[in-house]
Amino acid sequence: MKVKTNRKVTLIGKNGSAQATLVDLSLDGAGILSPRGARVGTELELIFEIPTSEYFRTLNILATVTHRHHTDEGNYMEMRFDDLENRQEQYIREFIDYKNRLLSLGQKTSVSSSSF
Repeated sequence: MKVKTNRKVTLIGKNGSAQATLVDLSLDGAGILSPRGARVGTELELIFEIPTSEYFRTLNILATVTHRHHTDEGNYMEMRFDDLENRQEQYIREFIDYKNRLLSLGQKTSVSSSSF
């Protein structure tokens, strides 16, 4: 199951890095909006933070670009996770469960920075 989100993500590749936005997340992969694109088949390291049942966790995950297209907001890339560790899978599952609980309660699934 894929959930929508709006979290900062750092993309690191062989030719440099870029700040981007994680727009959806599942146990299989992620959707990223980035000012820089990468070719299908490119392996990138994704670094992002998500809330879990106990703490915010920073994840470093290797992923491969499986699709990309240009949008008004930048380059949208679908990424497939490569060899997700059990711990990483658990944290992503907790995040997905959290987002689904918010949806079932009818609450917004994103928090603006002005509320902190």
